[in-house]
Amino acid sequence: MKINLLDLKEQYYSIEAEIKEVVFAVLASGQYISGPNCKALEEEICAYVGCGHAIGVANGTDALVLALKALGVGKGDEVITTPFTFFATAESISAVGATPVFVDIDARTFNIDADKIEEKITVKTKAIMPVHLFGLAAEMDKIKALASEYSVAVVEDAAQAIGGQYRGQNIGAIGDATTFSFFPT
Repeated sequence: MKINLLDLKEQYYSIEAEIKEVVFAVLASGQYISGPNCKALEEEICAYVGCGHAIGVANGTDALVLALKALGVGKGDEVITTPFTFFATAESISAVGATPVFVDIDARTFNIDADKIEEKITVKTKAIMPVHLFGLAAEMDKIKALASEYSVAVVEDAAQAIGGQYRGQNIGAIGDATTFSFFPT
């Protein structure tokens, strides 16, 4: 028996008319990149998350790469992250010329074990990239404290955590940069 990773058909059918209307309007406008729909989404994300800026890009991997580049992460740098994630997390670090440094997970949450991060920090560490899995936030108080102590950036991979919170604060408004994704998971 084949079991699909996701079956979004029922969800699609419940809003099919609305989706078709919006898609056809975009096609008729000829504005496939940026445009008013993209601007509206960016504004809605800012309002929803409570952040200062949102920029729509092609995918979550591009978002991670651009966030790292914007923070000056590049060749010879190290970025601390978790191995328990989609491969795009480590891929984005490598794509900017940096080296991913893996820290094991907390077995209770499956997120990076914040208590093990400090032992991996070196003079080459430029950023910490926690991944918020399954809508559950990593321990951001500890991560932000370490980042402050060692003067490194925090890039949150929140591909699976839009709408999530950490101690009453929206994920997306905690780190120096946060990335979301619209992949169905």
